[in-house]
Amino acid sequence: MANNFNDISSQAAIIATAFDNMSVKPLRPNYVFDNLAKEKVWNLPQMPNKGDAIQFVRLGALSSNTSALDVTAAAGTGSQKNAYVRVAVSMDAYGDHAIMDTFELGNESFIDAVSDMAFLLQDQGMNSINKLARAAIDLNQYANTVSGTLSGTYHYYASNGTASTMGVLKAIDVRKVVADLKGANVPTYEDGFYLAVIDPSVATQLRSETGNAAWGAAVLAGDQSVQRRFNGDLGTFEGVRFISSTECRKQTTNTVSTYFLGVDGVGKAQGRDLQVSLKPEMGGDHSNLLTIRWNGLLGYGIIRRESIRIVSSSQSQR
Repeated sequence: MANNFNDISSQAAIIATAFDNMSVKPLRPNYVFDNLAKEKVWNLPQMPNKGDAIQFVRLGALSSNTSALDVTAAAGTGSQKNAYVRVAVSMDAYGDHAIMDTFELGNESFIDAVSDMAFLLQDQGMNSINKLARAAIDLNQYANTVSGTLSGTYHYYASNGTASTMGVLKAIDVRKVVADLKGANVPTYEDGFYLAVIDPSVATQLRSETGNAAWGAAVLAGDQSVQRRFNGDLGTFEGVRFISSTECRKQTTNTVSTYFLGVDGVGKAQGRDLQVSLKPEMGGDHSNLLTIRWNGLLGYGIIRRESIRIVSSSQSQR
């Protein structure tokens, strides 16, 4: 006998796993390098254009004067004057976009595809400018800040080694970098610590040391303002706050960079910061194509070399 009821037998086609409009987002890294940049916003009366530069001005210090003052010397002769160094950071345009069909996709999809694409484009934008900031920091390890020969001052090999004896990152490397930062009078961040961006595998190397070199005395992160600014906060060790990020540069298959920074190391020239937006008008013959885009006009550059130190180490875990 035929089943004429609207029951679970006749309506089996619509009885299935329940759907909602939420999707499981992809796993993404922490983007910390952009946050480490000293930001300077375009403030001239005209709109900024691609290729324009923002000037970061460094004031030079006066050398000491240990000579006794001669109060009878003739007046009117200048003794000291201000000395400035200008660092120009050029801006470029960056961005990407996606086009969504709103005629059919919105009606036939269980997932909020527009919201998901906005999330993906925002993540892509953050990932992109984070890599631009890291690329600017990476240049500090070269003697000429471009490429080629590594600097003997701003680049280190882990395990207190050389290019041929480099090993895992150790406490002695951290102490050596901190001593050099302090020796150059590089100021710490507001919480009293320098910052290091470290790959998770390299962090296991440093934290595995025992004895007087051990991480055991490391202080857990407690500065709430820093916690809001950085994810992956591992705590402090030897005057450095360590931030874990998988975005540290992989130099070779088994070699990775760890970045130590004090204030004013890298600058960010901002004409228009990263933004995600919808194109105001719909495209296509049926006005059904929605464009979602991100863009920004910005650039990164080294302001003060002394504030950036990079250590190359083995990436092996132990």
